[in-house]
Amino acid sequence: MDGVVDVTQCAIPPSGEMTYKFKAQPAGTTWYHGHYLNQYTDGLIGPLIIRRQVEPNQEHYDTERILMVSDWYNDVARTKLLSWYLSAQNTEGIEPIPDAIVVNGKFSQSLFVKTSGATRIRFRIINAAAFSMYTVSIDGLPLHIIELDQTPVVPYTVSSFVMNVAQRVSFYVNLNEFDQTYVPTDLPSTKSIYIRFKANPEMYPVDISSYIAPYATQCLPYPIFFNPLYLAILSFDSSDSLPTYPVNQATSESSNQDSEDQHDVNILCARPFNPASNVVPNATHYLKLVITFRPDSHNITRGYLNNVTYSSDAINVRNKAISMNAMKSDKMLPLLYQMVANSASLGIPSPIITNDNPLPVIQSDGSGHYLVPYQAVVDILLENTDEGEHPFHLHGHSFWIISTSDNPQAEQLYRGAYIQRDVVSVPASGWAKIRFLANNPGAWLFHCHIEWHMSAGLILAFLVGPNELLAQDYMIAANQKLFCQKYY
Repeated sequence: MDGVVDVTQCAIPPSGEMTYKFKAQPAGTTWYHGHYLNQYTDGLIGPLIIRRQVEPNQEHYDTERILMVSDWYNDVARTKLLSWYLSAQNTEGIEPIPDAIVVNGKFSQSLFVKTSGATRIRFRIINAAAFSMYTVSIDGLPLHIIELDQTPVVPYTVSSFVMNVAQRVSFYVNLNEFDQTYVPTDLPSTKSIYIRFKANPEMYPVDISSYIAPYATQCLPYPIFFNPLYLAILSFDSSDSLPTYPVNQATSESSNQDSEDQHDVNILCARPFNPASNVVPNATHYLKLVITFRPDSHNITRGYLNNVTYSSDAINVRNKAISMNAMKSDKMLPLLYQMVANSASLGIPSPIITNDNPLPVIQSDGSGHYLVPYQAVVDILLENTDEGEHPFHLHGHSFWIISTSDNPQAEQLYRGAYIQRDVVSVPASGWAKIRFLANNPGAWLFHCHIEWHMSAGLILAFLVGPNELLAQDYMIAANQKLFCQKYY
């Protein structure tokens, strides 16, 4: 599980099938999605909730709801949108702008979330967007955060919070805490309130209030500009009535969208629920990654990590010569298969000591493949030279977020008790520092989770403990080999 075509397996062929057998851990809020041909942008997504026998903070809620927010595009991503984005005609590298926001597959003001008589409700929010970052709030109610990605936390109260692509946030609300002053006294009492998802306009490289995409199909009504505000309705009863107050009503401090609480996208102030099990080891290795975007030799804008843009085509790792003996990102021979077949000769240097850092520095083969010793504790410094924020996700592992340029004091303030997540939001023109324990041998992608940036090559692969993989008697299943032969 948590694998990727060309990395851990070949693609499941058309009309084919594959059964995944996995141990359901770690518990928490997660999601499944396609990782091939922009399938998740086109809707191949869904929630995956792994429940604990005893849920931390369960005494605070009686029922729960799942809300999965995503971008809606009128055009198909894998054909029309991607071919435009990665073209020389797109000289500024502008990502496709969503046409709308959907939550649980429904457009704004069409999703009614019923309380079914409960007053204490847990919400599991999943950002499954291809591009957008959202500010989440519920009118007149404080939000008590209890889980970040799959990490339970001590309840942490905010009025709103921001979540980047692929991040998950769980919180509970108590309807008895509803601020009655939110509804003006000259209006009838309300039987429902708005749940708000507001897309962050700073994520987009254009003015969304007037932008018309060059690829847009002219139809009536035309043009339609992207509305960054999505409204779901939390119904107190079964009437499915709209709130009695205006959409732009903002009289309650508890729903202040400008609250300081929501500025730290990574919510580093939250504390682990089980500090005894959140032992943060000291770093044993180091890696600095510099994020850049620039045109390639064909004038197509690519994403680069340490001057390498990643491709799943073995002959097309841009701007890098590939040795015949090196690891190759190959549709017919996934990286994991190469690790099993050639564990002693991967062509990737071992970590080295440099003058810049006292820790051994993780090395690559110059094509985006990094060799990580089994059980290494790696500090990664992500330096973002781009003007946009980037949500980076690590497959096969979670990591501790040590600090960011938005919250540099966190490294000292929370030393020994850093929050653990699997997606970190790297601030625009800033940096983030994370630490992960390489205790899961295999081939694992580390990438920006904005779908367009993955397609542009903002990816690398960690090859963790190839010898340990063999020591655990890992074998490639026969049906997996068959996929590679059939599909290609």
